[in-house]
Amino acid sequence: MDLNQAGQHQHSQLDATDAIKANLDAVTRRLVRPAFLSSLTPSRLPSQAASDSSLSPTRDEARLHSPLSHHRHSHLNLAVTIVEDALEHADLVSPLIQEPCADGGLSTVDQRVAEQLEAHFVHARHAYANMAAERTFQTFSHGHQDLVLAVDFNYFGNRMATASSDHRLKVWDRKDDSWTLVESWRAHDAEIVDVKWNGPFMGEVVGSIGEDGRCKLWQEDVTEVPMSGNRFKLIYNLSSQTHAPFMSLDFKNIMQETWLALITRDGYLTVYEPLDQSSLNEWTILAEHWVSEDNPPQRQEEVGFKVVFHKEKLPCWTAIMAGLDRKSLSLAVAAMKDVYIYRTDKAKRFFHVAKLEGARQIIRDLAWANGSMRGHDILATASKDGAIRIYELSTPASSNASTGGTSSTSTVVDPISPRPGPRKNAPSGIGAGLAGASKAPVTSRENDQYPGRIRQIAKLTDELTNHHGAVWRVAFSHMGDLLVSTGDDASIRTWKKAVNGRWTEYAEIDPAGGT
Repeated sequence: MDLNQAGQHQHSQLDATDAIKANLDAVTRRLVRPAFLSSLTPSRLPSQAASDSSLSPTRDEARLHSPLSHHRHSHLNLAVTIVEDALEHADLVSPLIQEPCADGGLSTVDQRVAEQLEAHFVHARHAYANMAAERTFQTFSHGHQDLVLAVDFNYFGNRMATASSDHRLKVWDRKDDSWTLVESWRAHDAEIVDVKWNGPFMGEVVGSIGEDGRCKLWQEDVTEVPMSGNRFKLIYNLSSQTHAPFMSLDFKNIMQETWLALITRDGYLTVYEPLDQSSLNEWTILAEHWVSEDNPPQRQEEVGFKVVFHKEKLPCWTAIMAGLDRKSLSLAVAAMKDVYIYRTDKAKRFFHVAKLEGARQIIRDLAWANGSMRGHDILATASKDGAIRIYELSTPASSNASTGGTSSTSTVVDPISPRPGPRKNAPSGIGAGLAGASKAPVTSRENDQYPGRIRQIAKLTDELTNHHGAVWRVAFSHMGDLLVSTGDDASIRTWKKAVNGRWTEYAEIDPAGGT
């Protein structure tokens, strides 16, 4: 039965494509008449069809089709736009089709031709709309009793975890183009603000943080019946050391090794590693630091803290060639309006690499782009000021290279203290790196003293302001060539890097109104 339905679905798609092709061929045959084409110049076309903007999808077109079908039908969209504008601007088209051609051909075009052209165009438009409708967003009831505050997909994209203000986590599996609920359970005693899947090599593990000041790790027990309430077992329960709730968490995996980064609402950063990498039941602190020590958030002030690991197995190849450890951990930390970049040396000690500046209000999200063979790292930030900022993190060929850009020098870091100290005490770990930035030695000497440390330069390369309001989320595609964002304007925007290195808007989608 499923095969029959799939066959019928495939035939319907082919029929829709044939209908589009047949009707557009009819439109083309009408348009290639010499009387029409002999006087067709850009200056006499409708403005939208002749402008560069017609090469990009309009707002209505973006709602009609998804980014996945953009390449396949971009030529169709352009043809449809030109014909549609021509039909809507009859006063501009009529002089073109009434002027005599060079060889003394037809001097006028019969009204019936225009009607037939319009009819063929309408049929093609409807066929295209029907085909595009099959690629719209799928909606389903999540079943939570309150707002969903976080969603995360597993490594393969076939499992999803949702976290809600109703104190519950839910895990979903994708089957037959739909999402099936696998488990739902009360995970925290307060609203859950973030949830993350661990990598694919350590079992099915989910990490969650809540306003109850807890970070919890849950491991799936496949022997338990789905929807039994016992399928995900609590394997680790960590409380905030500052008594402020956690605000963000992230995992890093290198094959069967795992690390966990956490940051609290008052800006206290901790990085953990398991005592035994074969088990995630016990963890120890690898690094800790007050990232907001120089500018702590004021009471009642809205705060923005986020931790994001670079997820690729290897760092950028130019950094490795400069001496960075191949297994170095790369961590980006958003602290209010700035982003700090940290890496680890060969002794797994963190050092400060760069500071990303330019945001005028708090940063709500940030993302690394994959592409370690690119030669430089790319990061994106989403800010409350309505801008998406793109940064490049490069490795100079020598220590004498110019430091143009935002900032960057590697710094000395003392051994990391195993216990957190009061905020006003002398910083330890990566905090000492920040404190000692002004008296860092040259790269060559530092690399001798701390093997695996390098010097890098951060540069703001683009600022995207198409969103009408604050930007909440940014994410790169798996290849790092597309950037997706969403914000207060309730639209999803896709950005693509152009040949000139600038990021341009590729499509806009309104999920509420369909694609």
